[in-house]
Amino acid sequence: MAMTLYGTDPSFYTRKAWLSLTAVGADFRYALKTRANKAEVEAAVNGYHRFPVLDPGEGGDWIVDSTRIGLALSERFPARSLLPEDPALAILVRIADDWFDEWFLRPAILFRAKSAATRQWVARVGALNLLGRHADATPTAEEEAMIARLLPGIDRFFLDSCATNAVVGPGIAATEALLARAARVLEGALAPFLFGSRPSLADAALWGFLDSGLLWEPEARAFVEARAPHLLAWHARALEAARAGGGAWNALEAAAARLAPLLGGDALGFAAFLAANRAALADGTKRLLLDGVEVPARGFTEKCRAEIAARIGALGPADRARLEAAAGDWPLFAVYRDG
Repeated sequence: MAMTLYGTDPSFYTRKAWLSLTAVGADFRYALKTRANKAEVEAAVNGYHRFPVLDPGEGGDWIVDSTRIGLALSERFPARSLLPEDPALAILVRIADDWFDEWFLRPAILFRAKSAATRQWVARVGALNLLGRHADATPTAEEEAMIARLLPGIDRFFLDSCATNAVVGPGIAATEALLARAARVLEGALAPFLFGSRPSLADAALWGFLDSGLLWEPEARAFVEARAPHLLAWHARALEAARAGGGAWNALEAAAARLAPLLGGDALGFAAFLAANRAALADGTKRLLLDGVEVPARGFTEKCRAEIAARIGALGPADRARLEAAAGDWPLFAVYRDG
């Protein structure tokens, strides 16, 4: 019985899950989460109203969240797992996946913040999706009227997401600088993928942000074509590799050395943010400044950090020593390790 992935076309995390399913060789179909099936889908996941959602078929428990979907698929399809067997290297994959999910999200929504035209274009696709249609559909007059009613709410959702991630006001320029810096660093890190010659869970995350964001939205794609064309080539290469399967993982030491410009140092600002987010939740303020913008602290972000910390704590002594030798001087690693 085929799996079913429920999501929406503008969702980065839906596309991340889609590539994860493709990479493990799963038999699946992609279905839009619509106004018609919303109640049924959410009832199957205890009222969870976001996406993606995966129905694994054969009566199995449905799975929410793109990272959890990728982890579950890796257990089910070990020969094409998105995580290496080396437990120390797998920790680095989880940290890189967290970096993309929580930090590269900001450049991915940049053009939805900068441009009302882009935001309206994406919102229209979201509205079509709610009606069970994709971007290339020609709506009826009745559907056009429904789209017009849906657009303001979807637009507010995108604006709220930008504000929550500090991609507003002074944060817009800072996020554009982050995109430029990340693109330069990734040119050296994607060789051919983040952890070897096969896509990892972290590669799936990057692919999702490109596929339904930076290479999908017209203004964003123009920016990438002009300033980071290597990301277009990588996007195509990752899809081809996911469909083909195979490939090998780098050794821990080689992967850590190549990824040090991304995850070492200040991790392009993520290390300080992750520490500040944890502190804001711990002291009860639940607010922090990010690029001059006050944002709410993120409980789910801290939950993900704590899960990775638990994985580090569970490593055997030999693997822990190897990981410390490879990444122990990274401030970002310390945020995960120390608690």
